[in-house]
Amino acid sequence: MSVGVPILDADHRILIGLINHLQRSIGDAEEYAAVGSVLRALEEYASSHFDREERMMRACRFPLLDQHRQTHVGFVEQVERLQRRYEADQTSVRARDCLTFLNRWLIDHICTSDMGYRTSLVGHREALDAGGVRPLGGDSLSSDEDSSVDWRRLRVLVVDDNLNFREILSTILWAVGIGGVTIVAGIDEARAALNAGGFGLVISDWHIGDESGLDLVRWIRTSGGVSSALPVLMLSAYEGPERRDVALAAGADDFMRKPIAAGTLLECIAQLILQSRRRS
Repeated sequence: MSVGVPILDADHRILIGLINHLQRSIGDAEEYAAVGSVLRALEEYASSHFDREERMMRACRFPLLDQHRQTHVGFVEQVERLQRRYEADQTSVRARDCLTFLNRWLIDHICTSDMGYRTSLVGHREALDAGGVRPLGGDSLSSDEDSSVDWRRLRVLVVDDNLNFREILSTILWAVGIGGVTIVAGIDEARAALNAGGFGLVISDWHIGDESGLDLVRWIRTSGGVSSALPVLMLSAYEGPERRDVALAAGADDFMRKPIAAGTLLECIAQLILQSRRRS
């Protein structure tokens, strides 16, 4: 399914990853949170990928640019409709609703229409340069934040007992350019990974099976090792201002409610990394 252009193939793999996560979320306890996170990621994916693709087609004077642009607009409008329904009532949008639309897009557009520009883009230096390397959600960063964090060298530990959500999260982290993501399902695994060292950030869910991510945060802060000063971001599918207060009191550096948006997540990570540097 490769279009022969690495940066566009990477974009397409993000979409395929999101489709796979939606498929696995059907009937899952956190299906609605997964759908919300995927919809937000799709909004940012569309903005970043379509802009890149159209710049490249424009640079090589691809004759079907206008046709592609129209289909891109249609995709964005469909995602926006689903997003509005979700925001009005989370239970009104199921994973299957999104999958029907996305699988059709994968077959009709990526596997068919996008193959049409392959011969025009491959080897066209001006078009390849126009593609750039803009990470998913990266537009939310200021130039200072973006230049101050070496995303490719950052290693992140994700702790979440829900397989589907932690894979969605790892897909988003990979998409924004983070070089190393380790995912674990339990606190004991997290402790072992942290004792091994090498991480620059911890992202933990609030509920981890029968355990609490708060216990992990407290252990990190009192461990006395290198990990004790690591920035920690706590996630929860449950809302309420008291959640944030409790997480921060336990030692977390920030709190986000699921579903998450890639741009907001990346901005939060950048802030946490910079704050950690200032403290050290």
